Amino acid sequence: MENTARYVATYNGRTLPGFISYSLEQSGLVFDSAQYRENGIALEDLRTIKRILTEINYKQCTNGCDLRVADHYVTLDKTRRTLSIRNTREDYLAPTTSWGLINNQSLDLRGSSDRYRALNFNGNTWLGLPGRSFGYMNWYANRSRSSNGQSSSDQGISSYYLQKNFADTYVRAGKQNSIDFGSGSVSTVLSPSFDQFLTLGSQGNLRSNRDAGSLVLFSTAEGNYEFYRNGRLVLKRPAALGRNEISFLDLPGGYYPIEIRLVDRNGGLVSQETQDVNNLNFTGEGANSWRVTAGKDMEEGGQLFEAALSRNLSQLYLNAAAVASDSASWASEINLSRPTTVGSLNLSPTLGMLSGERGSGGYVNLNLSDEMLGSLMLSRYQSREVSRFYWGTPSTSLSYSKNLGGVLFAYNYRTFSGAETQQAEIRWNYRPNGLWSTFSLGVQKGGSLPGDSDYTLYVNMSWMLDRSQASLRAAQFGGQTQVTADYRKTFQDSYGTSSSGLTVNRSNGMNNINAYGSRSGTRGDASLNVGHSDDANNLDFNYRGMLAANSQGMALGRYSSSGSAMLLETPDLQGTPYGFSVEGHPVAGGSTYAVPLGQYGDVPFARVVSASQDMDMNIEVPANIVRAHPGQVYNARAKVDINMVYSGLLVDASGRPVGGRILETGDTAYPNGLFSISHKAVLHSITVEQPGRQYRCDLTRTVKGSYYPCQ
Repeated sequence: MENTARYVATYNGRTLPGFISYSLEQSGLVFDSAQYRENGIALEDLRTIKRILTEINYKQCTNGCDLRVADHYVTLDKTRRTLSIRNTREDYLAPTTSWGLINNQSLDLRGSSDRYRALNFNGNTWLGLPGRSFGYMNWYANRSRSSNGQSSSDQGISSYYLQKNFADTYVRAGKQNSIDFGSGSVSTVLSPSFDQFLTLGSQGNLRSNRDAGSLVLFSTAEGNYEFYRNGRLVLKRPAALGRNEISFLDLPGGYYPIEIRLVDRNGGLVSQETQDVNNLNFTGEGANSWRVTAGKDMEEGGQLFEAALSRNLSQLYLNAAAVASDSASWASEINLSRPTTVGSLNLSPTLGMLSGERGSGGYVNLNLSDEMLGSLMLSRYQSREVSRFYWGTPSTSLSYSKNLGGVLFAYNYRTFSGAETQQAEIRWNYRPNGLWSTFSLGVQKGGSLPGDSDYTLYVNMSWMLDRSQASLRAAQFGGQTQVTADYRKTFQDSYGTSSSGLTVNRSNGMNNINAYGSRSGTRGDASLNVGHSDDANNLDFNYRGMLAANSQGMALGRYSSSGSAMLLETPDLQGTPYGFSVEGHPVAGGSTYAVPLGQYGDVPFARVVSASQDMDMNIEVPANIVRAHPGQVYNARAKVDINMVYSGLLVDASGRPVGGRILETGDTAYPNGLFSISHKAVLHSITVEQPGRQYRCDLTRTVKGSYYPCQ
């Protein structure tokens, strides 16, 4: 099959105007030079592509490989049929962008019979622009009225900005509220709000290889990758067909061999290999990054300046930030992290220091995990009022857990603003005959619970069987007992997931009962809850979804946190209803859907999964998306081919067999009524022709097993 395979290829981020295929005569990869020239590929680029292809040993790549050939990075994926070529001297991508609009919206409505009313409507809007630019806006509107007649309202645009992406830098200007702050490039506690600002920062999203520390694996089946170290499962990740990249950040630190098992969806072992992992340096999410911002202070006005930096040093990872205003207010922060491994012990210490015009402070975090010793997390924040840009109360938190004989013992301690809370808990699982049961028993001292006693006792129990789940929770505090029972049922189909349930609660001598239902489908997520208590009735409704539009159309879909989406058109197969999932989101047939994409991700072919039990479906979604840019709405069309198989026995009203020629397909039903047909669409009935008469047979129902009635 690989000798006749054709590959969708990209060169420096641009999709080439024709397939690259393997030639038996030339024993290498070839393409149509004339077709490339007619579609605007420069002669110099043609020569470069030819030279690279001649140096690729196609047969040595079993399922795919990552190579460096003639000063170019080459990624060949035989399973997904893709080939990517990138220049090492220009190791960044310049995706073409155009006009697009993505609006995420969330609506929450609540009310009760005692005159309580609340409306919360919020979302964000991404505007895609040419030249690798985009606009962003975060907006909200809130209305509420309490049972005593008091009302409040609040609305506005909390953040908005325009951003232009270059190869290794970006420029952003607008208004930025720290509530919506989502830069993600620097990890510090300083996050000022700007009423007006201008930012210049480093751009790592358009680099061809954004994460050098990773394992590249090629999967021949859909399923899961399981990573074992010293016989212990340390990580589990979904395996997509073709190329998969696993970040070193998800793996334990150190230098060690790791066993990698590919397991299919039914639990069968597909392949097994061992690789060495060199994970000594902590690279952080942003690697080496920086930004500088100048603007107007949102809180007090005046000029405000901010600078931030992240560096991956030889043995340490450093984050630093500084903020200063023209009113003599300032703050600075620096933190250092040093993850390390000592035998089976994993340590991740972080030390932070703060200073400002009002004082200084600091914090320390320690994460420790060991199979024998257990897991420990300790943090201490000594920060008081350092600056008007940052103030805090000293706090200490400690968390420890240990698994002994299948029983998990956990302890939590926290002190904040003079209040102290301690919690001890034991938790265990029990699974008789497929009924998954979980039990937990705990005690808590302190906290904000009402009552005369400072102690709280609680017990939680839950049971799961197939797609049903039941739970019982009880707690006693201050001489009062609260009991809650819950039952829910989940239904999954080709178009999404539905759930319904019932919750009963008794607290402070009052009874409450709530019935709820939710649907996560092709056009978004919605839920409805109806409740009744001793003194009032209540209702709440929630919807969360996305609207995506470009010059070729618009559609609704599920919420897109990245701000990029794909408008997917699915064919209408002669009225045959069908559905499948694309990139983890459900779609149906015969319409256009908005499918969320990962920010700055590459999608040569979209991942599709069909869960239909009545039809065999072959689905392809060629997307050719390079670095899915915020605000961009990409067009794609699904190629869907279905095959329906019907077999059984045809009988008349008296139970006698019906045989003859089947007019719809040209097949023959045998004299004993036995038939088997295959069709590209759903057949509700078939016509069986005999000399001098015809029978109409219903294929939507059977009698006595596999007998189809005819009349």
